[in-house]
Amino acid sequence: MTDLSAPAWLDDARPKLRQSVRVGPALLKGTATVHFVAEADTQAYLQVGPREAFLMGRLDGSRSLTEIGVEYAERFGRRLGVEHWQQLLGLLGSRGLLDPADPGLLADVREKAALARRSEGRTPLLWRLPIPGAPDLVPPVARAFGWLLRPIVAVPLTLVGLAVCAQVALNWAALYASLGEAGSPWWVTALGLLISWITIGLHEFGHGVACHRYGGRATQIGFMWRFPFVAPYCKVDDIVTFAAARHRVATSFAGIYVNLLAVLPFAALWLWGPASGWPHNLATTLLLFGTVTVLVNLLPVLQLDGYHMLEHATSTIGLQSESFRFAGAFLRRGPAGVRAYPRRARWIYTAYTALSAAVLGPVLAWLGAVWFGTLDDLWGPVPAALVLAAEAVLVVVFLTWALRRRRAVRS
Repeated sequence: MTDLSAPAWLDDARPKLRQSVRVGPALLKGTATVHFVAEADTQAYLQVGPREAFLMGRLDGSRSLTEIGVEYAERFGRRLGVEHWQQLLGLLGSRGLLDPADPGLLADVREKAALARRSEGRTPLLWRLPIPGAPDLVPPVARAFGWLLRPIVAVPLTLVGLAVCAQVALNWAALYASLGEAGSPWWVTALGLLISWITIGLHEFGHGVACHRYGGRATQIGFMWRFPFVAPYCKVDDIVTFAAARHRVATSFAGIYVNLLAVLPFAALWLWGPASGWPHNLATTLLLFGTVTVLVNLLPVLQLDGYHMLEHATSTIGLQSESFRFAGAFLRRGPAGVRAYPRRARWIYTAYTALSAAVLGPVLAWLGAVWFGTLDDLWGPVPAALVLAAEAVLVVVFLTWALRRRRAVRS
């Protein structure tokens, strides 16, 4: 057996990552920079630092460890000892990332990764119910409709869809009033709800198709409870390994793009179809729903598509939680509390915190005022204030308990 402690081994060894391994780009996470490593066969993921990612990117079988060590020293200003190589290669080997890999080890890693996916995302605020076999539908859908994602097609359709949503938003009051005045039979409402749910499902498939286009795969498709809503979802974990930020942004935008496509036929029906009757009412309903869906998803302060687009555009991970952690450190200790953050991180987290406050502050104040006014009309100002305060305390207690439980599950 080769003596790993012998320096000559570094000259001879030329380890190689398996072809199915992909090392992702640098992503900002708090004060650190991380890379995600994905293995396509086992669908397992590993988070590493810049130094490990640098080394893994050079394990292609053509360089000896000594040669890679020289490159590492030039980049990071220090040489790696044999024990460091032992630790790295031991880690990679134990996860089946080196070529060749034992089939039994790969099966074990695959089973553990599947178990982790089933157990994650199960908190009082978030619960996922994956549909078995649903991700296997993405490749054939991508082959049939992937052409819609070509820039020459997607850009003009996106602009037309945004123009339709802008017109609906500008004329919202008139459209909503006309819908209320006309009225519709119950089956038109039911048809509208059915089409809306189908659109939401296609929205999620859009993420999967875009992920497939850029070399990834959808790992889960199913239904998700995200307090306080139930909706379809699609997990595209491979997105964190896409080297180009534009591909990550496009994958996150793909769901909104589907919504923009969905409003086009209903806009045509509203403009050129009957000026009254159930088809007109159905078109109006779905135009209103589609516009709300697009606008809500674009909001960067909710953890929806717009938020993830901003995350990937800034090459960050956990943008919201890290921004709030950054703000908390600044409030507790002032500039000294955030001195460890890189300059780029300070700019990004400060900007996102300010954006969140600018958007959520007025919204929460408006909701509080509306709810207080409703309670005031029912019971008077003092009981209304007491109920509002009690509800605020309960929400804070519940969210604190849920977040602590989530951290405990993750740890």
